[in-house]
Amino acid sequence: MTIDLTPFLQDSGPKYLAIARALSEAIRQGELTPGTRLPPHRRLAETLGVSVQTVSRAYAQAEKMGLVQSRVGSGTWINALDDARESAYLRGQEPRQESTLVDLSIAHPVCTPSHQLRFRETLASLAEQLRPEVIAANRPIAGLLHQRERASDWLADTLGVPGGPEDRVLCNGAAHGLMLAISTVVQHGDLVLTEALTDHGLIALSRTLGFQLRGVAIDERGVIPEALDLACRRLRPRAVCLTPTQLNPTGATMDEARRDAVARVLDHHGVWLIEDDVHALLEPPGLTPLAARLPQLCFHVTSLTKVALPGLRAGYLSVPRGQLHHTLPRMRATTWMATPLIFELADTWLADDTLAQLADEQRQRLSERQRLAGRLLGGHEFSARPSSLHLWLSLPVAWRPEELQQQAEQEGMTVTTATPFMVEQTPAPRRIRLSLGAEPDLERLEGALSRLAALLDEAPPPMQIIY
Repeated sequence: MTIDLTPFLQDSGPKYLAIARALSEAIRQGELTPGTRLPPHRRLAETLGVSVQTVSRAYAQAEKMGLVQSRVGSGTWINALDDARESAYLRGQEPRQESTLVDLSIAHPVCTPSHQLRFRETLASLAEQLRPEVIAANRPIAGLLHQRERASDWLADTLGVPGGPEDRVLCNGAAHGLMLAISTVVQHGDLVLTEALTDHGLIALSRTLGFQLRGVAIDERGVIPEALDLACRRLRPRAVCLTPTQLNPTGATMDEARRDAVARVLDHHGVWLIEDDVHALLEPPGLTPLAARLPQLCFHVTSLTKVALPGLRAGYLSVPRGQLHHTLPRMRATTWMATPLIFELADTWLADDTLAQLADEQRQRLSERQRLAGRLLGGHEFSARPSSLHLWLSLPVAWRPEELQQQAEQEGMTVTTATPFMVEQTPAPRRIRLSLGAEPDLERLEGALSRLAALLDEAPPPMQIIY
């Protein structure tokens, strides 16, 4: 095809960088759309009056920026896993007031009226005895000292995360913590490894920060150590982002032996690790984080969102000793400091064991829902942890994931395909992710799962067209 990058070119800097930036701007303005094939190197070189080598370097830089992907024998294409598709996925998670749809598509803990009551009671208590500094604070950037001290004790004693209060940063949820950790050690254009299927938020973050994301093979226990070792040797990544506990969307969880093996690989290569441990409290006590094995290399991130309330955006970032002074400027630039009132509520729940009770209750409720799903979907292959938010369901041969997603919505439920979680353009698994926590009414959940089980046993409607 013929494209005109001239309106987007700037005179400053090397020509190959100017072309890569022009591609980025053309994509941002909608002049180049996802799935578009770019011209061959020689043709674009002739159009722009530059050398073929310059265009080759420009395409390589654009690939590092996550804008394009080269396919052997097929050319260079605008990335199909684009912000527009992801934005549509995220918009689909908006709560629908008085909706008849049962939401099986969003990662959400089970929330009951008792959660709301505890929240209101704690706020009422804080209103009577709130510390003045909670209202007036704008320093320290990492969070109020008494809140970091309590959080640090909890992180060390309950989750096994090494470090002290001086190594903790209070942040606005796990997503914010991941952004802070990655931006501390990863620069624009750097390569980062993660699981072949990973949380869609990390994929969005790679585009926002401009780093290159590559997937590593996984199995039912998470990332495969031998595949990780090979990728580290061949690609020399700047960092590795892993979710060792209940990987989204598959639910894969590393046992202690797998964690030991992964830690040995990372230690051997001396590569930074960002550990997303947001689901840690959904597992019974006993698993130790990768951070405990790699205290000098690992940034550990967790939050209270998945076990308490989604609106309780209390995130905790633990940084390796000596890295805090690199992280704090990024904290200041993105939010100045996390909201002290949120962490005062969290501090109260850590102190009086409310959080421990909520975590135990959440595991029990999710276990009940997993047993229900197992009974209703028992005729079909799926993987799930006993107290996980999700299950990862294999589809019968007759169904394509997009077809089932469309038909399920017509039957009154929303589900998620693998597409938002795919790091690279490879064939999508014939699976869907079912989230069991968002629907508060157990009877409605049972009805939806029963309809889904019946749907799986049927053939897709004839002439089904997916747009």
